[in-house]
This record gives sequence, C-alpha cells and structure tokens, in this order.
Amino acid sequence: MKWTKNAKFVKKNKGRPIVCGTDFSDAASEAVDIAAAMTRQLGTKLVLVHVEEFCGVAAVDPTLFDSAVSQSRGKLDRTVRRLRALGTDVDANFLSGSAFDQLVAATTEAKARLIVVGAVGHGLARRLLVGSVAERTAETSPIPTLVVRPGGRVTSWIRGKHALKILVGYDFSGASDAALDWVSQLRQIGKLQTTVLYSSWPPDHARRLGYEGPLRLTADAKKIQKNLERDLEKRIAKYLPKQKVTAIVEAGSGTPEGYLFEMASRQKVDLIVVGTHQRHGVGRVLLGSVSRAVLHHAKVAVAVVPPTEPAVRKQRT
Repeated sequence: MKWTKNAKFVKKNKGRPIVCGTDFSDAASEAVDIAAAMTRQLGTKLVLVHVEEFCGVAAVDPTLFDSAVSQSRGKLDRTVRRLRALGTDVDANFLSGSAFDQLVAATTEAKARLIVVGAVGHGLARRLLVGSVAERTAETSPIPTLVVRPGGRVTSWIRGKHALKILVGYDFSGASDAALDWVSQLRQIGKLQTTVLYSSWPPDHARRLGYEGPLRLTADAKKIQKNLERDLEKRIAKYLPKQKVTAIVEAGSGTPEGYLFEMASRQKVDLIVVGTHQRHGVGRVLLGSVSRAVLHHAKVAVAVVPPTEPAVRKQRT
C-alpha cells in the first residue's frame, strides 16, 4: 500500500520544478545551493526568484533605484551562470512587490513541488525577517516550504555523506499525513533516519476519539499509551518503511513545539518537519501555531508542509 501511494506521488511530481527565493545574502546563497543540488538529484528545474520590495524608492531617487536594480540583476545573472556551470537547469525571475506573495505566485505559475528559502539567525530583528518572508510564505504556500539555516548538514546529506536525521511533529491531522508523505519523497535524494513524535495530552486524545464527558487523566495510562503507539505506527506505515522510522509518543502537558525542540536537541537532528493548517486571523490567535513557533525558534532547517487538497476539503466539510 505505501509503495503504491509513493509511486503515484512520484509520478505526480515528476518534472515539477523547485522554486528558491534569494536576496543574495549568505543564508540565501546556501539555500540556493541546496535547492540547486536537489534539482540535479531529482532531474528537474530550479526556478530562481529575486524580488525587489522597495520600488517606492524610485519616486524619491530614480538614479539610486536604477543603480540598485542594476546591481541586483547583475548578481542574479552571475548566480545563474554559476549554477549552470554546475549542471543545474535553472530559470531566473526578477520581480517586484511583496517577497512572499511573489514567491507563492511563482510556485503556482511554475506548478512547483517545493519552495526553498534561507533564514538568517535567531536575533529579534532576524526572527522578524524570517516572519516577514519564510514564515509568511509557509503560511500561504499551497506546497511545502523548506527553510534553510546556515551551517546545517542538508548540503552534505545531498552529497551522500550521511543519512539526514529528520524529526517529524505529528498530530493525526491531514497536514501531518502530508508531512509524512513529503518526507517519503526525500528518499529519492538520499538516506533518511526519521523519528516521528506525537506529544500526547489525554484531553486532546479523548477529543480526537470523539469522547465526551469527564476524563480521569490517570485512568488506564498504559492502555492509552499502547493504543496511541499502535495508531501512530499504523499511520506512519502508510507513508514510510517501518524499519526506517522510530515512532515516539510522549505523554505530558507541555506544548507540542516544546517536545519537538527537546527531542531535536537530544537527537541532534538535521531537519524538523511539521504540517501546517494554514489558519489565519482569529483562528491562528486562538489556536496558536506549532509551525510558526518552530520557524521562529528552531536552530536547524525546518520544512512546513500544508495539507493536500483532499485533506483541505475534508476539513472544510
């Protein structure tokens, strides 16, 4: 079953390009190199996107604006020449407007399979930068977003030097299933060492099962744990080979992202993968967002995966 599903997904994604946004910073350059290496491994195209966001400068000082645009175009052209010399099939788009809007629009136009962007650090100003580009891209993109942090081990994994250590945050939702499905596709690029973590809080588990009424939090704890582990392993088996995955159910009352950060640190993972429900407005404020918290605070690369269209339709009904 899992192999049939994977084969269908591979066929669906065959030939679909990867979109990568760049502002020519060191972090963006690393993201570009990772995206390019992925496309070479997959035999597909890279769509490189640079967005000039401050076009209002033209009204104040047209000469200064024209000079900045000329410099950026030159950097984009040099990047394209460098990538083509490495054997990358690459197209470049020089756009203006909102960076995350243009990135998402570019993925729609290209019918892309993935967006890759670079994050630049953990200071307040830099987290705000992530929030304005990577985070907002992940919130609105209909396809997965990979946020690369400098100095990670994704590049060496693509080169075949080691297995990629992945931690998947799971919550039995359509978005989490999509995250597992996306991880399964990474096996086309290199070896994986995957851990899937579900942080279990008894009231949440009861709601998932449709239980109503008072719940004794200590009742049948071992039975609940065993049932959860069984359910988690069944869901994982639909997407990933059982012998390649470690399934963990952590019982407790902490936040899901807290358990993810602790596990990521403990296992020294290279990539955290989470699904996103892409809630907006009041829903995001009331329910919070694990993906947003992970993007803000994780020290390694993060992939944010939206639910597939059938899952979205199911959630809306």
